[in-house]
Amino acid sequence: MQKILFSNIGYAKGIDGTLWQHISRIGRHLYTAQSTQELIFKQLKDIIRCENPDLCCFVEIEKGSLHSAYVNQINLLVDDDYKFFDIANKYGEDNWRRHMPLSRGRSSAFLSKDELLFDRLYFKYGTKRLMYRIVLPGNVHVFFAHFSLDARVRAQQFEEVRAMIDQAGGDAILLADFNIMHGFSELAPLVENSNLRVISKESDHTFTFHSRKLALDLCICSEPLLSRISVRVIPQPFSDHQAILVTLADPV
Repeated sequence: MQKILFSNIGYAKGIDGTLWQHISRIGRHLYTAQSTQELIFKQLKDIIRCENPDLCCFVEIEKGSLHSAYVNQINLLVDDDYKFFDIANKYGEDNWRRHMPLSRGRSSAFLSKDELLFDRLYFKYGTKRLMYRIVLPGNVHVFFAHFSLDARVRAQQFEEVRAMIDQAGGDAILLADFNIMHGFSELAPLVENSNLRVISKESDHTFTFHSRKLALDLCICSEPLLSRISVRVIPQPFSDHQAILVTLADPV
């Protein structure tokens, strides 16, 4: 059995999406003290310790910028149980934003118990371009990303990731903050006329902004994995996103 945690950390600002916290903690959008980040990552480590995933995938994590007091947040998670990791700027290798003081640390990352083969892949379209591909035992490919807020660009990225999954071969699991503000119908370019299936439920909300709640953090998988896979929403009181935990049973 393999367990995978996908988490949008919200850059460890400790804002849970309620209007009160957005107002009362507004200064954290510009600067979050190291002590605050350490407290939040202690809560995240408690979740990891409780759920015991084999692989943790993170979006909205800081590699170190003015916003985060130049803290590389992945270092707050690495320990004797989770030694293998990678973190990279989410904007792509040739984007000017990766060099600016306020955005150069904004990243995606993963953390795992064991050393795994992985690639950094990049979308042609959009501002957030990084996608990770990680190969699990049994040749299951885990892709994870943070899709665009622009609906037109999202549709282009969905077509790109579908091609990436086809090119990789084998079975695939796709985890992401999909940013589908208009609902699951937006996933059509990704799943129609393919063997990809949405595991998450539209009623399982993972994102909060004031009174608005949406299902944005989702799991999609190849059809042959359907009988082996399950997904559960994990509360994260320190972020406006809840995490999701994917469990992949061993083949019979």
